[in-house]
Order: sequence, then structure tokens, then C-alpha cells
Amino acid sequence: MRKFAPFFLAILLLGCSIGSLFAKADEEKVKQFSSLEITLSDMSKKVIAYYDRQGKTVPSDFDEKQLIEVLEKIYPDMEKVEMIRDGYRIKARAVDNDYSVVLCDQESGKKLLEDFSCTLNKVDVRYWDKNTPTECEFETDWKRICK
Repeated sequence: MRKFAPFFLAILLLGCSIGSLFAKADEEKVKQFSSLEITLSDMSKKVIAYYDRQGKTVPSDFDEKQLIEVLEKIYPDMEKVEMIRDGYRIKARAVDNDYSVVLCDQESGKKLLEDFSCTLNKVDVRYWDKNTPTECEFETDWKRICK
């Protein structure tokens, strides 16, 4: 049994090291996407305010091109606009008088999150922290979210 003790110790240390690497990767992911969620919530507030100041609501033909155009006009931090525009596959649509935006991974196409402007203080749908791949599509039950 003592002959195998160094072997078991090596396996234990290797397991702990690998576990630590995964924990650090998860921690980095949380930092990245938590920051992204805060940015999206802030952007939603500013886009809704942009239309409100004009006495308008989000146009019925609202899409990702219009989202980026508005953000490029009004958002104070162009680096964040560029990060969203260049770093993700974006989809946007009008939802009643509001809108939703979906961000997906550019390479895999996996849906990462969807933010509805009807709830300005949070990102409503998170997939970045799930292991199940999700298609880059809009939520179909948006009325439940925007109650």
C-alpha cells in the first residue's frame, strides 16, 4: 500500500490543480459576463431615453443595425459599443414599445443572453452560464418576461 502512496498523492495534486484551473476559468467568465450584463442594462436605459426624449417609442422595424446606430450616436463609451458590435453576433427586435437584444458567440453561434428593455435594471435571460447549447434565437415567451 505504501508503494502506491506517491502515486495517489500525485493524482490528488493533479486533480486539485485541474480543478483550480476550471475554477479560475469560471471566475473569468463570471467577470466578463457580469460586466457585459451591466453594460447592456445601461445601454437599454439610454436607448429607451433616446426615443422618449423624441416623444417616440422603439420603432416596429427595430433591429440590430438600428440598435448600433442609436448607440453610436448617444452612448458615452464608444469602446463598449465597439465591444458589443465587434465581439458578438447581435440580434435585436421591437417588442411592443420596447425591444430585446440577443448576444451570441460569434464562433459557435450559441446564445449567451437576451436583454429586454422592459426591465431596465437587469439582463433577463442568461445562457452563458449553462452547459446546454442554445440556438441564437429570440425568446418566444417575451410577454411573461415583460409583465
